[in-house]
Amino acid sequence: MNDQNLENIIDSTVNSKVDGKIESSDIRIVVIGASHAGISFADQIRKYGFVGSLTLIDRQKGGPMERPPLSKAFLLETTDQMNPMFLLRRGKWYKEQKINLKHGMNVTKINASAQTVMLSNGEQLEFDKLVLATGAVPRSLASTEELSNVFVLRQPDDATAIRATARNVNNAVIIGGGYIGLEVAASLRQMGLEVSVIEMADRLLARVASSPVAQLLNDLHVEHGVSVYTGVSVDKITNSNGQFSGVTLADGTVLSGDMLIVGIGVIPDSELARQAGIETERHDGGAILVNTSMQTSNPNIIAMGDVALQRGHSLRIESVHNAQDTAIRAAAAIMGEAPPSDQAPWFWSDQYDANLQSVGIVPTGDDDIFQITRPGENDTSVSFWSYRDQELIAVEAVRDSKNFMLGKKCLERNFSPNPNFICDPNYDPNSEMT
Repeated sequence: MNDQNLENIIDSTVNSKVDGKIESSDIRIVVIGASHAGISFADQIRKYGFVGSLTLIDRQKGGPMERPPLSKAFLLETTDQMNPMFLLRRGKWYKEQKINLKHGMNVTKINASAQTVMLSNGEQLEFDKLVLATGAVPRSLASTEELSNVFVLRQPDDATAIRATARNVNNAVIIGGGYIGLEVAASLRQMGLEVSVIEMADRLLARVASSPVAQLLNDLHVEHGVSVYTGVSVDKITNSNGQFSGVTLADGTVLSGDMLIVGIGVIPDSELARQAGIETERHDGGAILVNTSMQTSNPNIIAMGDVALQRGHSLRIESVHNAQDTAIRAAAAIMGEAPPSDQAPWFWSDQYDANLQSVGIVPTGDDDIFQITRPGENDTSVSFWSYRDQELIAVEAVRDSKNFMLGKKCLERNFSPNPNFICDPNYDPNSEMT
């Protein structure tokens, strides 16, 4: 077993294995958070043969939903009736997998020593293993706390509220030129709103993408009528009778608006863990620190997805792929299975007709990183290959799945195509990979 503590629990309860798998009927696992990480963990640990009690707790009411569509297709729905296509799993799946889904409630306290969690409805659950898949919460602006028509986007309820308001207003202001801000901007433009995007950095996507990709998407939004303001901060947020009415920028520009979306990043939702004495980045919070098996400072508590940071790493990855990958690693560790093979981190974004697929991590603010442009199969497809010297670091592909997959293969095989050749669409790195 990779996890000695769970082995001790199993030995003291059932002390048996069937076909090499843990016979874990008396083991209780509670998962806090039922988004991509939580659902992936539940799915995988059942596939590994776990037959014990498995409880998922979701603060949202209703079935857990896909997160990526919330800023895109979900906002464009013309009806408020729930579209099953946005559910992570249908109700039948929970029944078949014998998963107890508790939704519409929060966990108010973790008692690590007693191995219990307290729910907002007063119920107390006991656990042998606790899995924290609590994700992250959006940063907010203190100056907007008392205003109406101001939104963040993280949960399905946030997206529902944005959609309902957008149907009845004419223009929107978005603070933050990251992926969430840009995806919402594209959706609101498609709904017919006038949209302004404000980014304090000198360019869009300054922390997460290369300059060529940022410029391409900047031009795309301008072509679709979005007013983009970069290199300028918000000096003042104005309101009319408690309702958001506009912003004044530091350069004196005044923008009116009927609604405001704040997309200035997220922070790990680790407060429950911190209060339970689980080690986080800082004494006042930050990501939950884990080892390669996603185990926290408490051997009976696992953390994964957006809330977790592996010890010795400086970067916390926020993506569906990372949520799923860390969930599978956690399930494998608990069940004594081999961890999945390493994959290069990848991410995607849809804006208008442009699908961006990114693999690897683009270091920003590093003057030694440069990009090589590789044409795609048609005039609208292109990929940007980021290098440090001769080493391939990341690949970002726009409307170009073929080169995305090629870049992913290169990174996962630790192969760096010659940067002098990669700009030639006829050059095939596959012929050189072993």
